[in-house]
Amino acid sequence: MSVRKETNRRGKVQIICDCQWPNRSRFRRVMPNMTVANQVNARIIAAIAMGTWRELHEELYQGTGPELTINQYIDRYIEVYCMVHNRASSVAKKRSTFKQMKKALGNIKLRDLQMRHVHEYIASRIKQERAAATVNRDISALKHLFEFAVDEGVLKVNPIARLKKLKECRAERPRFGEKTLQRVLVHLPFPVKQMVLFIFETGCRPSEAMNLKRGNVDIEKQTAIFNMRKAGDNALVALTTRAVSAIQQIPELPGCPYVFWNPHTSTHYERINETFHRARKRAGCPEVQLKDFRRELGIVIAESGQPLHVAQTQLGHSSIRTTEKYYAHFSPEFAITRARKVMEERWRNSGGQDPEPTPSEHPSKEGSSNLLVFNDLKR
Repeated sequence: MSVRKETNRRGKVQIICDCQWPNRSRFRRVMPNMTVANQVNARIIAAIAMGTWRELHEELYQGTGPELTINQYIDRYIEVYCMVHNRASSVAKKRSTFKQMKKALGNIKLRDLQMRHVHEYIASRIKQERAAATVNRDISALKHLFEFAVDEGVLKVNPIARLKKLKECRAERPRFGEKTLQRVLVHLPFPVKQMVLFIFETGCRPSEAMNLKRGNVDIEKQTAIFNMRKAGDNALVALTTRAVSAIQQIPELPGCPYVFWNPHTSTHYERINETFHRARKRAGCPEVQLKDFRRELGIVIAESGQPLHVAQTQLGHSSIRTTEKYYAHFSPEFAITRARKVMEERWRNSGGQDPEPTPSEHPSKEGSSNLLVFNDLKR
C-alpha cells in the first residue's frame, strides 16, 4: 500500500495510489490531490483488515466491469494507463490505433469478445491494404488492453492471449551513406544542418537530438547522455569527432539548456521533418529518411565485426533482439563479398590447381569450335 508522487514522461507530477488486493490484482490510480489519495488508501487497508474488501473493490471499480463495451474500456485504458505510463507521442499513436478498433469492435462487451471477432477485424484491415506491421501493432495494443483488464480484476483471463501476429515481409531499403548526407546537408539551414550531421554520426533518434542538453554532453570524453530514449532509460553513447564539431559550431543561448536550439523560438525544436523533406527533394534523393541514417550506423557497426551489444548500446535498444532484427545486420553486398572471399581462400589453402583441359576425342575441323556439336552428342 502506498501513496506517492511520480513524474510522468511529460514532466507532470501526479499523485498515485498504488495498492494490491488479496486476490493479487492491482489498484493503481491517479488521484486529484494527496488528501483524496490518503483517504482511498486508508479505506483499502481497513477493508482488507476487516475482510470487506470485495465490496470496496466493486465500489471502486464501478463502471469498469465486464459489462462495459470495448469502446468504453478503451477510453478508460487510455486515461488510467496510457496517460500515466506512456509519452504524449505514444498516447497519440494509441488513440489513432484504437480509432479503427472502435468502429469494428467497439459495441462488443468485454466479456463477449471472442477470437473470431478479432480474426474478422484483422481480415478487414488486410482488405484495406494495411501492411502486416500495422496490423501487428493493432494486435499488440488490443492484447495489452485485455492484459490491463485482467490486472484490474475486471476479467479473469485474457480472451486473446494466444492470438498470433502476422508474418512480416520487410523489404530491404537501400543504404544511404556519406555521399547522400553531403547532398542533403547543402540544402539544410543552420542549425538543422548540424543536427542532421549529429544524427548521422551518432545514430540517435531525431527526438533525442532535439532534446539533448549541454549538461549531458562531455566534450573531453566525447560522450553524451540521452534521457529521452524510447525504452525510457538514460543511455551513455559515444560521440565522434564530427559529432563534437557539430555541437561546438552552435553557440550557447543564455537561458536555453538545449544544444540544438531553434532561432525562431529560442528553445529546442519540436519537428524537423518538413525541413528535411524539402532538403532531400532539392538534393534529388526524395526516398531518403532520417531513420535511414540510424539504420546505416547499425549496419556499419555489424559489418566491422563488433559484438552485437556494441550496436545495441550506441542505438539505445532495451532488447538486443531489436538491434539484431532491424538494424545490426549485414547488407546483401557485404555478405556476398565475404562469401566469395571465403570460397576463394578455401581453394587456395587446399593447394589445388585448375584442372588441365581434356583433349577432345574428335579433333576439331579447321575454323570450327572446340566444343562438341549436336551431332557428336547423339553418338
